[in-house]
Amino acid sequence: MFATEPITGADLPDGHLVLTYDDGPGPQTRAVAEYLSEMGIEATFFVVGNSIEKMPDIPALVRALGHRLGNHTWTHFYNGLPAQLESGGDIVDELMRTAALFSGEQAVAFRPPYGAWNPQIAAALNADDVLSPAHVGPFNWEIHCTDWKSWLEGEDPIDVASCFRAHAKAKRKGIVLLHDYTAEAHNRPEPEFRIMAEGNRSAELTRALVPMLLADGFRFVPLAAVS
Repeated sequence: MFATEPITGADLPDGHLVLTYDDGPGPQTRAVAEYLSEMGIEATFFVVGNSIEKMPDIPALVRALGHRLGNHTWTHFYNGLPAQLESGGDIVDELMRTAALFSGEQAVAFRPPYGAWNPQIAAALNADDVLSPAHVGPFNWEIHCTDWKSWLEGEDPIDVASCFRAHAKAKRKGIVLLHDYTAEAHNRPEPEFRIMAEGNRSAELTRALVPMLLADGFRFVPLAAVS
């Protein structure tokens, strides 16, 4: 069922973090999932349907590596679900089509594009007797460093990791938002979205960030710890 207010990691114990990745699958997804699996860390990958179409084998691989899949809609509508609903868009179909591509997931985690959410969206999605019981969400986040923008600007993944580290140390706990792709690369004509997607270095970022956070004494827990 979809909650009226976003779910956060505010109630996690001090020093506990949840890793989540949005907008995939993309070319970096497999490497990220493999590394985290080697480290014994379960992440949640919030996937976009029209990205799955281009990499159909990745969701099953991610799950086989011990991670959780989440629903991040079919198109990642560029103005978010509230604007899509107001313009007459079928937001139920946005979630249904994506969830169908990784059937078998229990309690499908959901994160709306951009975190955009309101009670009207919750009511519209909860009105569907098939969609609502299968999902839990929406999940928000506490820790984020606009990594997607870093790839447009050519930043070093170690510098980006250091930003995440600083945010984590300031917050002390919560859900971490990273991006293993840029969904808008499929939907928007502006060249910067393609550059961000093709320049994504989330695997290097993850390999730099995890040891930093472990050295700081953080513990990684699954998304289920907050749902």
